[in-house]
Amino acid sequence: SSYFAEGSDDEDSDDEISDDEISDDKDTDNEESEIAESNNDETGSDESDDEANESSDDEAAESSDEESDASDDEGDSEVNNLALAVSGGFRWNEGEDDEAGSQASASDADSDASDDETSSKAKKNNKRSKMQKISQDVTADLAEQAPRAASDFERLVMGSPDSSFMWIQFMTHYLGQSEVEQAREIAERALKTITPREEQEKMNVWVAMLNLEHRFGTKDTLDEVLKRSLQFMNPKHVYLQMAKIYERADQIADAERMHKIAISKFSESCKVWVLFGLLLLKNDKIDESRDLLARALRSLPKRKHVKAITQFGQMEFKHGEPERGRTVFEGVLGTYPKRVDLWSVYLDIEISSATRQGLDAADPNGRCWEPTRKLFERVVSMKNSSKKMKFFFKKWLKFEKDHGTEATVEHVKQKAREYVNSLGA
Repeated sequence: SSYFAEGSDDEDSDDEISDDEISDDKDTDNEESEIAESNNDETGSDESDDEANESSDDEAAESSDEESDASDDEGDSEVNNLALAVSGGFRWNEGEDDEAGSQASASDADSDASDDETSSKAKKNNKRSKMQKISQDVTADLAEQAPRAASDFERLVMGSPDSSFMWIQFMTHYLGQSEVEQAREIAERALKTITPREEQEKMNVWVAMLNLEHRFGTKDTLDEVLKRSLQFMNPKHVYLQMAKIYERADQIADAERMHKIAISKFSESCKVWVLFGLLLLKNDKIDESRDLLARALRSLPKRKHVKAITQFGQMEFKHGEPERGRTVFEGVLGTYPKRVDLWSVYLDIEISSATRQGLDAADPNGRCWEPTRKLFERVVSMKNSSKKMKFFFKKWLKFEKDHGTEATVEHVKQKAREYVNSLGA
């Protein structure tokens, strides 16, 4: 692929001859003169050695005559002085001492040699352990440290070619260096490399490309990438992602435009209606959001009505008016009173709403939890199966342990005992 980095041109340097190799040649005349001088020195040394040998022979002969005369005189003196004590320094076990000394010196030499071998082995092992430690440290650093260069990212994407996270990090690396064109090339490589079955990974790369063009490109380049992504990916997801990009950039008008396109094309999808209503509520367009719910119920299939209503009710609790959210849930529970999931969502949203607004901290007497306790009283007073009742009692008991007192916890236990006794009767 043309996107992969090509090899460097430093290979031509292998054919060059260095200056050091040229300077190794010497002058042959200097060599011959040096050799001649060394030969003369060797000849002179041989003649002096012969003269020294002759003089040493004459001296040896004279010394041997003197030694023989002295030995004769010593023999005569020994005969005349038989009782004369022998002077110190003579050893009868001289041979044994010499053998012992030689053995001791040999053992010392052996011990020294063994010590040298041991020390050398210890040094080698020390060096080897140090090298192993260094290699392990370097390997650990390479495995743990974040990639910094393009070559590091190339290694990562080659090891995980289907990982959109790696490719997006590679793009971010070039964007951090203001190399937008290189980031575009990496995105194109990612789309070509990731296998077709990894649709979510490809979708992540397309979203990254949309973000790139929205921030660093032009309107034309953004529209071009948007058109391409609509051809290859799920159009509904693309429009919703583009709306999120505009929303994060505070371009609310463009975000609404994307949502309207998604609603016109996918009017039977509950998700497009809910996300559009959430955008309106976040931007204080409460009336438009409520009108949108009525439009959604007219377009959506009946099986999706409960889902849409409950999600709009949750959005009212979080971003609109909690009282309006209660009205929405009361209406849907009036139609489906036996739906455990709806009761559970209603209870959870009441608890989270009071906690999020800080009402529990501002009210030490716990009066803010009275609406929630009334809901628990209502649901446990209904006729449901024992399995459902057990679920609600456990949920109520946990709530009182987290936000109530010992008295309220005991009240829940008493209610549970009464229900069990009613089953036995």
